[in-house]
Amino acid sequence: MAKVRPGRVVVDYDEDFVVFTVGMRVNKLWKIAKWWPVFTSMPRMLRELARDPDLGLMGSRTVIGGRVITVVQYWRSADHLDRFAHSQKHSHRRYWKQFNRAVKNNGDVGLWHELFKVRAGEFETSYVNMPLYGLAQATADRPASRTDPDDHEHV
Repeated sequence: MAKVRPGRVVVDYDEDFVVFTVGMRVNKLWKIAKWWPVFTSMPRMLRELARDPDLGLMGSRTVIGGRVITVVQYWRSADHLDRFAHSQKHSHRRYWKQFNRAVKNNGDVGLWHELFKVRAGEFETSYVNMPLYGLAQATADRPASRTDPDDHEHV
């Protein structure tokens, strides 16, 4: 279990980055053969990305709620994400082709993504009595943590 950091933590990160949300919705629960391969492909891609930080993924968090699975990802840039998504040597393209062959537009499984480009300094974060989470977790290995005179810890 992640260690709770008492007090308030804010992110001190001075570079542009991208927030990418991607997910699936199981529309027909009984069609396991259609949605299971989609469901299991994301953890495989995340492990691949974690093995090679140069690909640009800084961190991610998976949230499951009912029929919907959402992954919030933090990337160094949209270019990094685009290179990974279209690369012949990485897994995303293969999984996308498998999805299109198996599911296409039949309504069994829904997919979506949203991409938000965030400029340095044009974001706000606040985590109170939380373990490292979200952008704080994704950027934790960047600047060293320090305590702010206003009783805010910056990461």
